[in-house]
Amino acid sequence: MSHSVVQVNLIVSDLTRTREFYRHLGWELLAMGDRAARFSGDDLVVAFHLPEFVQAWDRAYSGGCGGSTVIDVDCDSPDDVDATFTSLVEAGATVRQPPNDTFFACRYAVVADPDGNLVGLKAPLA
Repeated sequence: MSHSVVQVNLIVSDLTRTREFYRHLGWELLAMGDRAARFSGDDLVVAFHLPEFVQAWDRAYSGGCGGSTVIDVDCDSPDDVDATFTSLVEAGATVRQPPNDTFFACRYAVVADPDGNLVGLKAPLA
């Protein structure tokens, strides 16, 4: 039996700031009450939860935001990686890896959103 990934849950401290930040990726976040929001892609949902909401479904949660998981986002071209990277940094992202041409034949960059969640931007070189 194979299981598909259908939702990624990220913990954030400010939903308004999160909505504004991810708008730079073209994501329109839909409200899930007043403690969560979500973006629905093709076959995947990315949900953003305030800490008090996380405690409702994960009693072991002890606080904190961000982590080491990277959500990769496809860009239209290597130039789009650079432009999107610049837009996100101007929107408050922290640079983790500036755009570069990688050994895996992609233009790739990594930023941290205002809560430390990592977003990778990538596009094939050819």
